[in-house]
Amino acid sequence: MHRFWALLKILLINYFGISIFQMKTSKNRKPYFKKIGLVLLIIVALAPTIALYVKLLVRGFDALAPLGQEGAILTLGIVLVSFIVFLFGIFYIINFFYFADDAQSLLALPLSGYQVLGARFSVVLVNEYLSALPFLLPPLLVYGIKSGASVLYWLYALVGFALVPLLPLGLATIPTVIIMRFANLSRRKDLLKILGGLVVIVLAVGYQFLFQKSGPNAMDTAYLQHLLTDRSGLMNLMSRVFPSTRYLGLALINADQLSGLVNLLVFAGLSLLVVALAWLTGDKLYFKGLVGSTETTVKRKKLSEADYRRAGKGLPPLLSYWAKEMRLLFRTPTYFINSVMTNLLVPVLLTIPFFIQGRNQETTMPWEKLLSEPRGQTIIMAIIVGGIVFIIGSNAVTATSISREGRELYVSKYIPLSYRKQILAKLLSGYLLGMSGAVLMIIAARVLMPLDNYLIAMLAGVSLVAVIPVIEAGLLIDLYNPKLNWENEQQAFKQNFNVIFSMLLAILLGGGIIYIVIRYIHTPVQAALFMLLGFGLAALFLYYFLMTWGVRRCHELEG
Repeated sequence: MHRFWALLKILLINYFGISIFQMKTSKNRKPYFKKIGLVLLIIVALAPTIALYVKLLVRGFDALAPLGQEGAILTLGIVLVSFIVFLFGIFYIINFFYFADDAQSLLALPLSGYQVLGARFSVVLVNEYLSALPFLLPPLLVYGIKSGASVLYWLYALVGFALVPLLPLGLATIPTVIIMRFANLSRRKDLLKILGGLVVIVLAVGYQFLFQKSGPNAMDTAYLQHLLTDRSGLMNLMSRVFPSTRYLGLALINADQLSGLVNLLVFAGLSLLVVALAWLTGDKLYFKGLVGSTETTVKRKKLSEADYRRAGKGLPPLLSYWAKEMRLLFRTPTYFINSVMTNLLVPVLLTIPFFIQGRNQETTMPWEKLLSEPRGQTIIMAIIVGGIVFIIGSNAVTATSISREGRELYVSKYIPLSYRKQILAKLLSGYLLGMSGAVLMIIAARVLMPLDNYLIAMLAGVSLVAVIPVIEAGLLIDLYNPKLNWENEQQAFKQNFNVIFSMLLAILLGGGIIYIVIRYIHTPVQAALFMLLGFGLAALFLYYFLMTWGVRRCHELEG
């Protein structure tokens, strides 16, 4: 175990850049204060969202307490964190286990497969704890304070917080290790790695939704009545995504009883069992999946005169640079999984539960009544546009476009293409990928809702404009503070605050405009015109800023 702890310590120091940070701050305190400022800025930016989350939890507790179902807010937080850890854990595991530059170097060390995989698993786990904090801490605090919980509750809550990410992360690890074991058996390793990641996500998410299908129909009238009368009805419904979370919810609710301890032990046992299975699987397969993962093959071909003519034609400079950006995003597994795939995955995930769950003919979806009147159509349209803006802000295509250059940024300084056109090429790649996500979002909305053709046309028109300021803001953020010194591609994403700032700006920009639409506008046509005007003005302002300050910033940057 000494080797395991030594490796874990080194990986944590390297992953979070602790040594480099200490070295920089020992000579100059400016990076120290800059890091503190970034953390404080993130906290301030997230504060309104967290405050709204807490407000909803408090109202939920007050509404459910008369029914004896106030514990549902605990299950909500636990299930939400479990799903987030599970879904994003797949991306983290694929990137950190297989695409990190130091992965190959560990093969030569006297370490077993479970030690290396376990250490990497633990690093991802620490990262997941940080991600889980804003989602799980509020419901634990709200329930504990509102119910006047005992000391045992707070002790169980602490233990539960430590246990929650284990099971979903273990479930994400097992299929990933198995599939990636066979991803290096071909000359087209990058393609197979991408396909392997896609298969893992499809299988994992498909399993979760198929598990829900085996339960009762949540839209059934009789079942809805049962939810309101059964003290654990809502808890059981929400825990169907991750059935094991029910045990932790029961442990916290019954903390002062023996059943609380029993449920906590059951939850801990299930979590540790899944982690043990994941580590055992990794001990057998992890190294085999790593061997040869960095090797490449060259296809030798004698070029004909036609090949030379075709290669000499080329594309206009702007399109050539744009094609380079697109090839980089699609051919690099880390970039594809973190940018392209997340951009396309969310709209698809929104539709799957409704296809699987189905509903009775007598029941109606909540949005069907809204769509019967202009005011409701306005609200639905604003929500869909808000979802599109959030997806584009979180895909990090432009928010990492400068960071992806890394130490090779100097190349952009001597290629025969002006900085203005380089910026336009990066915006174009972000725009096309953003619009693909927007189109999928509109298709998903059309599948779920009986949207009229004129509503779809207005959504498409607004999306064409709404994408622009979001990608421009992401590029401006990355120009201001690019992460150029990274050892592997995943650091350009996972340790880059620009991704978070881009997401927050998208929330502020889109949220502000959509709030005005929902609050003050009552017809879809007026809403579409207002959103076109709002997003259009923001796009013009940010474009001007990019073409002036952005170009000057390109001159200042050094690789």
